[in-house]
Amino acid sequence: AGFTTARPTRSVTLRRKSRQEEDEETKKLLKNLSGATSVRKHLEDESGDMHLQNKFNKKEFFTSMAYETLPPVIFSPLFAVLMEGPERAYHLINHRLFLPIDKSYQKGNPGIIIFWWIVFIPILYIVQLSFWSVLLYSDEVGIDLWEGILAIMTFLCRNMILSIKYAYYSDEELEGVRAPAPDWTDAHQTRKLIGAGWRFPLEHQGLVEEELKLAQELIDVHLGAPSFKLQSKEAAQFLRKYDCHEEFKADNGHNEDDEVSAAFIVHQYVRKCFGNEIPFGFNAKIANFAPLLTSLTPNILRLSKGQWAFGETHWQKACHAGLFISRFFFFAQLFLFGYIAVHDFMRRRATMKLLGRMTTFPGVRLEEFLTKKDSKGEKKDAELEKAAKKEAEKKAKEAKKALGKVYAQETPLDPPTEEQGEEDTTKMEEGSMEPIRSMLTSLDSPGIENLRVYIDLREGANAFSWVLARRAVKAFGSGYYSRVQAYIGVLFMWSVFAMIALNLLFWSNQKHSSITITYLCFTVFLITICVLTAVSEATKLQEMVTIHRMILKNEIFAIDQTLSDNALHEESQKKGLRSAGRGRSLDERLA
Repeated sequence: AGFTTARPTRSVTLRRKSRQEEDEETKKLLKNLSGATSVRKHLEDESGDMHLQNKFNKKEFFTSMAYETLPPVIFSPLFAVLMEGPERAYHLINHRLFLPIDKSYQKGNPGIIIFWWIVFIPILYIVQLSFWSVLLYSDEVGIDLWEGILAIMTFLCRNMILSIKYAYYSDEELEGVRAPAPDWTDAHQTRKLIGAGWRFPLEHQGLVEEELKLAQELIDVHLGAPSFKLQSKEAAQFLRKYDCHEEFKADNGHNEDDEVSAAFIVHQYVRKCFGNEIPFGFNAKIANFAPLLTSLTPNILRLSKGQWAFGETHWQKACHAGLFISRFFFFAQLFLFGYIAVHDFMRRRATMKLLGRMTTFPGVRLEEFLTKKDSKGEKKDAELEKAAKKEAEKKAKEAKKALGKVYAQETPLDPPTEEQGEEDTTKMEEGSMEPIRSMLTSLDSPGIENLRVYIDLREGANAFSWVLARRAVKAFGSGYYSRVQAYIGVLFMWSVFAMIALNLLFWSNQKHSSITITYLCFTVFLITICVLTAVSEATKLQEMVTIHRMILKNEIFAIDQTLSDNALHEESQKKGLRSAGRGRSLDERLA
């Protein structure tokens, strides 16, 4: 069977059965709040092997390392045939462009095959030939041996990052890469990329929703059942009618008029924070300009010493060009992945901050987290805002026209009969008033800036719903999250290797050039900035655990203090004891 979703994943708990069975069982869960946890137990789902956390596949990692390191067209396809067999290897080498000869595998981007043959494959061969030339004939080509070793290390680190991606693929996805074109397309591949897919998740239809469903499956919860009881009934009424994804509605059909489902809140928070464009700040500038600086440094230093920047002979020029391309191309990928990892930590922390702010007065303004249904991220916000403005003006005119039909007719020709009156009223309610309703449930609605989402953790099941929502946010995009952490580890490993090489050159009699030392120190400095920034953002993200735990502890402390008041009635004491006990239980489970 082919893949029917835009991104093949392990099937989600509530989507394995028929639509009718799913609807019936989901309704049962929504009626019972305890059904929000241990979903598989309530649905008697015994396919436990489908719910394992994302694991690192060591075999796939080392196999992919070999595929990426060996030259394409000849050596990597031959190795694929030895590892996979002829049929599976044919699909693999076309999907991963080791020998792109079949256009059916790249229907979404047919030009990539031409680009691969004209540009990328020749570059890879020039780079690898320059590596071997420097290793075997460093004196003849006029390039320091250690400069070549550092370039090779950068190439291997880039290959490690690509291999880590495949190591975190699910079994179904690994089979998809080895399946024919209709089953696995370039669209699936793009959604799995950190740079093209996860960098702009809203650009890929359904990616956020699929990852959110997968997060619920991984932690075995269903966010459609728990709800938040808002302090502002106006905000609750607005959100319950808000136009959003049909599977993440605020009104789940069973909650009260002043409640909104946890699924809606989490979905909107995630879309808002993960749809943000990477800010072009100091670190982004380093990520953009560092590859060019690191690639040109050795050539500039040669010029400063009166040497040829790219050698004298054709052989030397080819080797210098190969090393220059390797430094620029592979460092560009390393810095890009490193800064996307930093951005991912920042997006996750922003989502966690919204969860925390909604529990502290006065709460979160609706404008801060609501997103348009067709939002495509900040990349297209200007176009969307312009289109939304035109749409709002159009709806305003329609609403004015609808009201005019009712009130502007001061002298009707003939009085309507009773049946005609009822018919006209029905048409007005069902048709003419629709533009007005749309205006009152959109981001352009008047007075929306005064509405906020604020929940009291001591009221109803808010604390229970909040903890489940937090767990889902933490598990959201777990596969991508594991990968970005590994990418930072690869950058750190490169820095460690560079420092070992630097100490070896300083404390031994190894032949080396001052150009190599300068280049090495400069590169280590830039990568260290990227790694330290990532570690700093990851630490700030981890600090959100302490902040959220303090929120629960403050509520418990307030309840305990209230219970110490002798003026409390017996019923209030019982209610307070239950709230305090629930708060302590949730605090122990927070991570």
